[in-house]
Amino acid sequence: MNRIFFRYIASTFWAPFGFGLGVFCLLLLAGSLFDSLNFFIRSGAGAGVFFRYVFYQTPYFVVKMTPIATLLAVLFSIGGLMSRGEWKAGLAGGWKPFDMVKPLLACSLLAAAGQFLLQETVAPGLYLRSTHLYFEKMRGKDDWQRLVKKNVSFSAGGDTFVSAGTFDGRKKTMGEVALGSYEGNRLRLELTARSARWDPAAGWIFSDGVETLHRGGGAPRIKRFTERRSGVMVPPGNLVLERLVPDGVSIAEVRTRLRLLESVGAPASGERTLLWVKLFAPLANPVMALIGAALAMLMRGGNRLFSVGFAIGAGFVFWSTLIMGQAAGTAELVSPLAAGLGPVLLFGGAALWGLRRARAV
Repeated sequence: MNRIFFRYIASTFWAPFGFGLGVFCLLLLAGSLFDSLNFFIRSGAGAGVFFRYVFYQTPYFVVKMTPIATLLAVLFSIGGLMSRGEWKAGLAGGWKPFDMVKPLLACSLLAAAGQFLLQETVAPGLYLRSTHLYFEKMRGKDDWQRLVKKNVSFSAGGDTFVSAGTFDGRKKTMGEVALGSYEGNRLRLELTARSARWDPAAGWIFSDGVETLHRGGGAPRIKRFTERRSGVMVPPGNLVLERLVPDGVSIAEVRTRLRLLESVGAPASGERTLLWVKLFAPLANPVMALIGAALAMLMRGGNRLFSVGFAIGAGFVFWSTLIMGQAAGTAELVSPLAAGLGPVLLFGGAALWGLRRARAV
């Protein structure tokens, strides 16, 4: 394809893309604010907290709305080319319909790259901050991440095991702690303590406890201590994970959670599914671009009001399909790979069917 023609068609993408992204983000933001405004007013939090909450959520909305903005941009672009007679001129000049879609598809891939970059860098951390503000400042829930646990047991490496009556991941402390260290099948050392605290340099330090050293067939040696290093160097973050906030973690952080869960044999279907969902989510952009191209050619352009309505409707259906697929993967009804890739393949198949009907491919 002639480079000038390619660039000209590509240039028609970005203005409606920016317009759609701004409008859809404002709509989603307004809905979110309306939902949380009641808690904000009742909490008595200052206006600064409220505006920080809005600011922190913005990258998340941009990530979610990018595919819908891509769909709208393609509808507007092809519709504009048709209304100005440029589409017919291109066909008359020997260009195939899909040749004129390729520049828009290339733009959608750039949008997908931007979405992925934002999804993996800025958006997760800021979204997690907004969630902290919502639960802690507006709703007064200090432990919404479920970092305070009861009756925790874990392996401290080798043949050493620790149990605690209470575990506070925020304060990095434990209460009513017991440690047992074995040699073969024989108990060698026992430590029981009223409490324990985490020191990054020294590990877990037990306080106000009793040390019992078992020596072969003889009587054990018992000694009280005020404070003692336990030798356990497992960080608090490896003992109990924070509540998973899917939009507040990157792919790298999901992989870290998976390794920790697998190391202790804990269920991890939600994390595995989320990993594939995040990997394939940006592919929604080229898929939406193809859907938009098929619809524009089948409807001979259509009007702009219809394009906006269709973009919102298609985005809602895609979101719903993605959510249902993720829920099915978490519940182990389908494989994590199918949960993440399934919606993209489903909508991609619909786009190819539409393009065939429009005789574009």
